[in-house]
Amino acid sequence: MALPSDPHAAEWGTCALCGEAFPPNGAKCPTCGALQSVRPGTTESLPARTRRRYKLVMGLRALVVVVVILGLAWATLSGAISGPPTYQDPLTTSGWQNVGAGNFTYLSGPVTGEDYIQGNYSVDNPPGAPITLEVYNSTDFPDFAAHAPAIPLLVQNGSSQTFAFAAPYTDTFYFVFVNTFAPSTGLDLHIYVVTAYESNVVVD
Repeated sequence: MALPSDPHAAEWGTCALCGEAFPPNGAKCPTCGALQSVRPGTTESLPARTRRRYKLVMGLRALVVVVVILGLAWATLSGAISGPPTYQDPLTTSGWQNVGAGNFTYLSGPVTGEDYIQGNYSVDNPPGAPITLEVYNSTDFPDFAAHAPAIPLLVQNGSSQTFAFAAPYTDTFYFVFVNTFAPSTGLDLHIYVVTAYESNVVVD
């Protein structure tokens, strides 16, 4: 007499070893190769050891899903609370600069037309030594750096000065501090520079 067929064999099941889906009438798990499938409603009929392992595997898989969902929810919520990231403008800064004799250093960044950069600088060492501030656009700065003729948009001299530069158009501008002492003097200048980007847009 033929044995009665398993009524659950034509249903999708779950691999008793790894918890992945086990196809209907499948001979083995397509993921791990295990031979035992747990069909719907047959969990309690498993041997005790197999049943405990199967429930542990399914519990761990459920835990992983919950952790992923909570992680995504936290990422979404924290992004909504904190808003978009903000970045300090390269022309809003403060700090010390060392300018070698006959050399220069500079700050640069994009400026929207009619916005302006204001700030101040002072020579700390040697006290009272003059330094020159020159502002160039993106076209003239490479010429200046190559010692070719270049037209500055602002020139200012002194050992301690404030300045304000209004951008006539949108471009990248270079605020260049030039030590005009000859290289043979060995007179390096130590200066403190503060700059702030100020928008011309009026917020009501």
